[in-house]
Amino acid sequence: TLFVSSPSAPSSDFVAGCRDPGGETGGMKAVNAALFPVRMLVKLFVVSVQLFLMAWAMYVAYDIRMYPIQDFGMVIHEFDPWFNYRAAEYMAEHGIEKFWKWYDYKSWYPIGRPIGTTIYPGMQMTAYGIREAMIRIPPTKQPLPKNNLMKYLRSTISSLKSMGYSSLPTIPKAIDYAPMSVNDICCMIPPWFGAVASMFTGLLAHEITQSMNSAVIATGIMAIIPAHLMRSVGGEFDNECVAMAAIASTFWLWLRSIRTPSSWPWGVLTGFSYIYMVLSWGGYIFVLNMIGVHALMLVGLGRFNSGVHKAYTLFFIIGTYGAIQIPVVGWQPLRSLEQMGPLLVFLGYQVLAFCDFMRRRRKMEKMEFVKFRIFTFAVFLAILLGVAILLYPTGYFGPLSARIRGLFVKHTKTGNPLVDSVAEHQPASAGIYKNYLNLPLDYGMHGAAVCLWTRSSGCWFAALYGAVAIHFSGKMSRLVLICAPICTVGCAIFLGFLVDLALEPIFLLLGKKGYQPNEMELAALEAAEEEPEPPKVEPKSKGKDSGKAKKGAAEKTSGTKDKKKKANSDAEEWKKEPLAPYEEEYRPGGAMELLRSMRCFAWGSLPTPVQANIVKFRTKWDSSLMFLGLRLGLALLILMWFMNQQQVVTTFVSHCHQVARSLANPKVVTWAREGGKIVKMDDYLKGYQWVDKNTPEDARVIAWWDYGYQITGIARRTSIADGNTWNHEHIATLGRTLTSSEKKAHNTIRHWADYLLVWAGGGGDDLGKSPHLARIGNSVFPDHCGDDDPRCTKFGFYQDRTPTPMMAKSLLYKAVMHNLAPGVKLNSSLFQEVHTTKRGKMRVYKVMNVSQESKDWIADPKNRVCDAPGSWYCVGQYPPALEKLIAKRKNFAQVEDFNRQGQKSAYTRMIEEERKKREL
Repeated sequence: TLFVSSPSAPSSDFVAGCRDPGGETGGMKAVNAALFPVRMLVKLFVVSVQLFLMAWAMYVAYDIRMYPIQDFGMVIHEFDPWFNYRAAEYMAEHGIEKFWKWYDYKSWYPIGRPIGTTIYPGMQMTAYGIREAMIRIPPTKQPLPKNNLMKYLRSTISSLKSMGYSSLPTIPKAIDYAPMSVNDICCMIPPWFGAVASMFTGLLAHEITQSMNSAVIATGIMAIIPAHLMRSVGGEFDNECVAMAAIASTFWLWLRSIRTPSSWPWGVLTGFSYIYMVLSWGGYIFVLNMIGVHALMLVGLGRFNSGVHKAYTLFFIIGTYGAIQIPVVGWQPLRSLEQMGPLLVFLGYQVLAFCDFMRRRRKMEKMEFVKFRIFTFAVFLAILLGVAILLYPTGYFGPLSARIRGLFVKHTKTGNPLVDSVAEHQPASAGIYKNYLNLPLDYGMHGAAVCLWTRSSGCWFAALYGAVAIHFSGKMSRLVLICAPICTVGCAIFLGFLVDLALEPIFLLLGKKGYQPNEMELAALEAAEEEPEPPKVEPKSKGKDSGKAKKGAAEKTSGTKDKKKKANSDAEEWKKEPLAPYEEEYRPGGAMELLRSMRCFAWGSLPTPVQANIVKFRTKWDSSLMFLGLRLGLALLILMWFMNQQQVVTTFVSHCHQVARSLANPKVVTWAREGGKIVKMDDYLKGYQWVDKNTPEDARVIAWWDYGYQITGIARRTSIADGNTWNHEHIATLGRTLTSSEKKAHNTIRHWADYLLVWAGGGGDDLGKSPHLARIGNSVFPDHCGDDDPRCTKFGFYQDRTPTPMMAKSLLYKAVMHNLAPGVKLNSSLFQEVHTTKRGKMRVYKVMNVSQESKDWIADPKNRVCDAPGSWYCVGQYPPALEKLIAKRKNFAQVEDFNRQGQKSAYTRMIEEERKKREL
């Protein structure tokens, strides 16, 4: 009877109660007054538990990332973090001003590299800021009181840990503070920012749902989800370790700035958070476009207003101005195609705001406003087209970079053999999603269903974020990490919804105000109350009284209809629905009117009694003791479901700790099995330390591109190239040299380096990577493998693991297998073995007959090319002895080179042809 015509209309008392929910009887007021302190105590208890759980989750985020520190000490991880640490160390020693003008000649030898203007220095500035703050605080040691409370807390924590709750803090006997070294700060930033990112993800979930329970759950999941761990364990001083916190904070602040039309001042903080994001990671383009697309989506949803306009304008102006100040970014926000979308949205917002201003000023009617807006946008688009036509021939607009382009095409190869050689640039598999997202991924769609019901601006943002994250991570496995926040939020939305559903009837029974009908719903109740009852069927009579009765009934019914028609004509139909908190005014002639008209039409198409019964049901759902009893039963079922999921959650937590353990190896030091025992294998670290202690300070070490950061960071020696991709031709020259024959390679190396370093011993050593080296070299030196062999199949292994002739003759193969394989030995007159680590994982050779003339020529500042007299920006040059080699290079057509016409390599042409065949 709730959704069909009922013979009984809503009582006038019920309608009056909905009109005046405060109009309670004396007895109800007394009951509510008595329940008020109880409700406040329960609420205080719940809030206290929520705050405690949120703080604990942040500690767990810190604690789970400390495995590397506990096992290996303060050791920087992997490859890139060593460069980041070295840059932070330079900034701490010389200051930010000199950092901006730092031209490093110890990397990318002999060209060198301008560091301050080619990196995203957010991490380094963070470490520098923490270091500067620490050294200004005097060292102190403050013993904690020895009382019964402290003894009880220590005993309780110890008992809980013995029960399996390992992620609990240990209460020290004293608080001991002393400034940390730059190395230690860099090692600790990932755990610290892991906790910060978890907190901001919780705030993001809260802004989407307005549920504190969702926020607590999101904080807890983000604290341990493996996709977040993969770049934020202790020692993993990489861009993403701070960028994840910047992503979550920027998205949260953006949604906070558009919560209501008066929330726009938060746009200022959004802009500053975005500036930190730009400082921290090249993935800022993702953040910028997410907000830009969401701002455009708000227009399509009819949610544009002056508050949204101000919030986006402040964000874009402040954020773009700050981004332009960062040297590595420069004017890209106004030139790069991948950042052009948000700029166009910004310009479009100004046009929309201008149209609204003119509508209010001229008091335009709907059709007049529609025509004016169409005309204004036509002029705007014509101006844009004219500007684009004028600027395009000048090379003003930059194309998509190779990595960004790879995110939008079906194929998995970019055509750049260097980019294609990096494993983390390959597509993500189902196994990767399962490993790094795990349990939260199973409940992501459940959260989407909840969002489908609420459809808040935050929910639309979450849907957009989810779609983009799935697409991009599917193209590049490294980007699974950006799935961590949205997967966390999706799961938290669903679980928070269940917790809210369980707690709500308790607060309602304690006197919390329930659902209050809006004006449109109240109108339905009143209309149902006024609707006349069906006339009674009486025996037919031919008398005058019968005719009068029929006439009176007809007049009464006609009067009611006339009254309803008049009410409908007093206001436009689409304005009957009250404004939502995120809306400012009734904006005619656009998406807002269209969507509201559709909703009002759907509501109005229901019979009045059905409308009234829907409102009655929704009101009684929060007020009827019967319904509240049913809801308490539902809450009990939810509680039982949560208890039933305990084993699933325990398994997920255990999996997260296993992943954290697997990520704990710093690469230069790792666990290994020897003779049935687990031991620390530190060959790489010891090898670099040997180079640092046993070679001249001006020694130059040639090794593959991967190891350059560790050579300059640990061995503190000059490297030929490192993990950056900014100079493809230089890397290709290195790849060609290492995969050339021993004598041919020596003719080059003697003018370039003093020592040769290779990784050996299997398990990802240089032989496993060497086919990529040859392929990269061939992209610039077509004579290396030949244009007829773009994949360099001539260089590699046969199926029986014997080397091809080209590989067998190469310097790299001989250096790795020197005196290990039968008949494989380096010519001691060219390369002399000086060190092999304990387990043979690293081998170092001294280059014989080094050209001191070339070394001195490179070191002479007169032979560097400066961009202006007296400038700090002076590019080193190859020595004259290598001119013939350099002359053979063909400039590689990199997409990053905006206004440079290079030649497509045979490999690039092959990938393009394969792509066309697949598309056909």
